[in-house]
Amino acid sequence: MRIFLAEDNDDNYLIVKSNLKKIAEPIELLWAKDGVIGVEILTHENDIDIFLVDIEMPNMNGLELTQWIRAQERFAHKPVVAVTASVFAEMKKMYLEKGFDYILEKPFARHELINLLNEIRSVL
Repeated sequence: MRIFLAEDNDDNYLIVKSNLKKIAEPIELLWAKDGVIGVEILTHENDIDIFLVDIEMPNMNGLELTQWIRAQERFAHKPVVAVTASVFAEMKKMYLEKGFDYILEKPFARHELINLLNEIRSVL
């Protein structure tokens, strides 16, 4: 499985990376520190199974990156998870309307990430 993570915080990247090691299935994690770098990486990628996208990032935020992802035919139907601390009801609704499929609230526990990934994998 290949997971793409767009996250500008090094500590949050390390948390996700550490948590993914607890999954039995081998996972390749691709990481971009912002949306601009994400576009540069994804321009050369075709095989991403799940996108984890932080909302608040410099240069290009997670909403803009997700719009770009959705505009790419090869990614248009791949699951995109908003990883954010902004989880008020109206924000959740807006994220789902803007192209996200799931929302993972920061800070999250290991089991929350793993359960969400298992849920997504069950429908892939």
